[in-house]
Amino acid sequence: MNTLNRRILLAGATLLLVAGAAACGPKAQSEGRSSIERADDYALGEPDAPVTLIEYASLTCPHCATFHATVFEEIKSRYIETGKVRFVFRQFPTAPARLAVGGEAIARCKGGEANYYAVLDVLFAKQRFWVASANPGQALRDLSATVGISPDQFDACIADQDNVTRIQEVALHAQDTWGIAATPSFIINGDLAKNMGTIEDFAAIIDPIVAAAAGGDE
Repeated sequence: MNTLNRRILLAGATLLLVAGAAACGPKAQSEGRSSIERADDYALGEPDAPVTLIEYASLTCPHCATFHATVFEEIKSRYIETGKVRFVFRQFPTAPARLAVGGEAIARCKGGEANYYAVLDVLFAKQRFWVASANPGQALRDLSATVGISPDQFDACIADQDNVTRIQEVALHAQDTWGIAATPSFIINGDLAKNMGTIEDFAAIIDPIVAAAAGGDE
């Protein structure tokens, strides 16, 4: 999908999502971050980890949900929790884009990296429930209530135009910088990693970087 079409797609998502004027959720995060993070990224792992892994994915993408239920759990235990990888999730909306944007707004409503990723886990795990629902907006509202988001908070977060603008900037930058057009896609220390489907694919790139950073002891 070219840049113009992506811009139109996200602009359409804006019109479909905005239901009010209020904004919700903190925009700041911890001061420590790796050199290739955006100021508004939410991340997992140590800022000084030798590897920064950025995932471009969509909350409405079935392949992304499968990745998070399987391979990502291994990445988290093997690399993120051991201080070897700093992980950043960036929303790259796929159809229906309005739902992906809405899901990101809800995840950010809880505030902070830890809560953000916990809500992402729920949204991916329950993807079929809310995305394929006859009334996905109401399904997302119902799912939000299970993570402690009130109806008023839900309405305010969905109406956060800053969220839509940020997602648009992220998606266009991904296209312009790495030519990303599909999800999930992965950037490892600033380079596009292709054909990443298994934990072995990630290990083949990450392990040598970690070993080099440790002076060859890994």
